[in-house]
Amino acid sequence: MSTISISQCSTYDLGKVKRAVNSLTDSLGGLDSFLDRGDVVLLKPNLLQARPPEDMVTTHPHVLEAIIMAVKDLGGTPVVGDSPGGPPGDRQRYWDVSGMGAVCRRHDVNILNFEKEGSYHMQRNSRDYYIAKPVLDCDLLINIPKIKTHGLTMLTCAIKNMYGVVPGAIKMEYHRNAPKPSDFAKLVVDIYALARPGLHIVDGVVGMEGNGPSAGDTRDLGMILAGKDGVAMDSLICHILGRAPLQIPNNRVAGEQGLGETDITKIDILGNIPEIKDFKWPSNLSQALNFIPRNLTQVFMKYFWTKPVIDRDRCINCRKCVESCPTKALKGSAHIPEFDYEECINCLCCMEMCTYKAVTLEKSLIYSIGSKFSKSLN
Repeated sequence: MSTISISQCSTYDLGKVKRAVNSLTDSLGGLDSFLDRGDVVLLKPNLLQARPPEDMVTTHPHVLEAIIMAVKDLGGTPVVGDSPGGPPGDRQRYWDVSGMGAVCRRHDVNILNFEKEGSYHMQRNSRDYYIAKPVLDCDLLINIPKIKTHGLTMLTCAIKNMYGVVPGAIKMEYHRNAPKPSDFAKLVVDIYALARPGLHIVDGVVGMEGNGPSAGDTRDLGMILAGKDGVAMDSLICHILGRAPLQIPNNRVAGEQGLGETDITKIDILGNIPEIKDFKWPSNLSQALNFIPRNLTQVFMKYFWTKPVIDRDRCINCRKCVESCPTKALKGSAHIPEFDYEECINCLCCMEMCTYKAVTLEKSLIYSIGSKFSKSLN
């Protein structure tokens, strides 16, 4: 039986976060049951964008700091690494703006650039992948995601956070090759399985709802969670947030492959489950289509659509969306980028990477009705 431990934590005060992290690992048998003195421990937070901690787009620096301190107390050697979305650029700026760079300097912890560390070529389910070498060379990989919604995968947490172990712009290639949520989930789950994280510690003090993972609204959740099983972790979090775990493509695919537990009744939960009401999930086309008879799906498909659009009032023409688009469906212009919807695969990388929340979703009327109907039945 998979075990997930929950600790209430309503503030990012470092002392309280540290106590919560220590309590969580103690309930799982102690952090020393995961590592030995001298072990190299790779800490992999969510570093999606160069955004300050108060935006809640990235793992909070005090959660990272508490784990660094716990690893050092046991004689381990913590290192930190991630490969943010979009094309490679000034990665140090990402770490500094997020507050995690200062934490690493304060504790003399090396930050690894996955784009420069090299990668291993691996295969799973007859698909090729490149995984950053530090991910597989370390003695223990601790996954430190943040609870957020996601326009394509619905949820980004333990499973999806492993997508960042793929270095550089090849992540964009994967998006282009798997535009459907169900197909993309297969790639994400493959990468999760290849990365083999040994422990998940989840930042759920303040999460994100609505149009995550970067343009949503912050939401107080008041918890930090820990466990060995990332699939069980994501399934339990979905349950807490009011969504059936198997409605999330990543959970469904991982469960089918036997990578973890998706049945809430079979998860040993340590601690109290917080009561969270009316959590806002992103609308999702695949969910809406579930309620249309199969023989009518193709007929009505052309009336069910969403497409990303750019808010002229918010866009500053920084062109991050242009650089991040895996199909080059966004073209730069003198005013704001322009979409070529013939090339757009609706992966929402543009929305994910926009710092100014200038990319929004335009929906057809039938799509909006179907999404509301879908939510009413959940």
